[in-house]
Amino acid sequence: MQVKFFQRAAVILAFVFASSLVSALELSPEESAYLDSREEFLICVDPDWLPFEAIEDGKHIGIAADYFAEFSQILNKRFTLLETKSWTESVETAKAGNCDILTILNETPERLKFLNFTEPYVTTSVVIVSKEDVYVIDSLSALEGKTLAVPENYFYVEYLQRDYPDINLVYTQSQKESIKKVSTGQVFATIGTQVTLLRDLQQLAISNVKVASFTEYKSVLRVGVKKSDMLLHSIMSKVVNEVPRDMENKILQRWYSVKVEQDIDATVLWQIMAASFAIFIILYLQIRNARNFNKVLREKNKELERISQTDHLTGVYNRLKTDQVIKNEVSRAERYGSSFSIMLFDIDHFKQINDSKGHQVGDVALVQLCNLVKSNIRETDLLGRWGGEEFMLVCPELSAAKAGQLAEKLRGLIENHSFPHALQITVSFGVAEYRNGDKPDELLSQADKLLYKAKDAGRNRVALS
Repeated sequence: MQVKFFQRAAVILAFVFASSLVSALELSPEESAYLDSREEFLICVDPDWLPFEAIEDGKHIGIAADYFAEFSQILNKRFTLLETKSWTESVETAKAGNCDILTILNETPERLKFLNFTEPYVTTSVVIVSKEDVYVIDSLSALEGKTLAVPENYFYVEYLQRDYPDINLVYTQSQKESIKKVSTGQVFATIGTQVTLLRDLQQLAISNVKVASFTEYKSVLRVGVKKSDMLLHSIMSKVVNEVPRDMENKILQRWYSVKVEQDIDATVLWQIMAASFAIFIILYLQIRNARNFNKVLREKNKELERISQTDHLTGVYNRLKTDQVIKNEVSRAERYGSSFSIMLFDIDHFKQINDSKGHQVGDVALVQLCNLVKSNIRETDLLGRWGGEEFMLVCPELSAAKAGQLAEKLRGLIENHSFPHALQITVSFGVAEYRNGDKPDELLSQADKLLYKAKDAGRNRVALS
């Protein structure tokens, strides 16, 4: 009889305790009624993303699992795992509305189409991982033109596609697969949350890769609730904020900490200390040499960048760089509602100079013309060689009328300049102003047509839009 009494008392106390936790959430009548109507909630998880979460022997483990154990106690409801084989499968299952909750993920514009999100409950840094022999990666912009392995459907895929379209993304099924591709040289780098990458590197025992640098992204992890279930979203938003701070610390410490064996005898300890000192000296020398090497490397990189953007003959920007500047100015004008002008110009009858005087004389004339133009434009204006004897001048914040005045000034200076070998050089200009909605190709087409208009009108003149 006493055993039954204590069993009943325990059940009653558990019910009272669970009820007090739920009532502490200050649920609305609608939320309480909804909660009473549900026996369980189906959750989808990332099956391979420790320490945040994983599926092991059919069970949900990791930081998110511990949090959801707390959520389950607070709500007195079961969160039942709907097992999947990959994160992509979990996302697709949630998108189809077949699970109620994705347990831990970042909010992105694409995910907002089928999920509502709670406030964050875990935040961590996102880092770049490369091979050991890669010395300088100071930011994600250093990866433009290179290959980057990323697990499909991870949150930073959307941001990379938006912010760094020139990075070539290679999609994988997991973070570990991405690391292996870096190790074997199939890709240049990968990115991921710092704690998960370090854990995966330790488990894979891969020694030829390293954490190269931090990115500007943060992994701000939340609970995602299917879009159609507004009451569940409201309840989960409240329960996320209900977990005690000391419990949060215990959960994070449990999964972030590294266990170290302490049974080491004195001899082994001295051997480790001696080896550590030797390693310290070696590392110190390597770091000092690496710093000197990195300084030289940065200088060489700057020089290579300059060479890649510069016309080797005239010293002005090449067409690739000039074209990029025009695209940047179009984007800036769209963003701020401003305007700018471009002028396309070339030397009249330049072929005759090359044919009669030779290409070396023609080259000298091109260099002198560029020097003359550069000394008579603003610091903000950009001069580039568009091709052959054709040049492009980009003039930020300058209307077609003002740009036309500048073009007329340059035309007169060139016509009256004393070029070597008694050359008489004239130039024709096509000046086009950016108008709201113009695309770069449309603006260039306008300038090109105006240049031909100036030539058809007799050359040595300026044609304005």
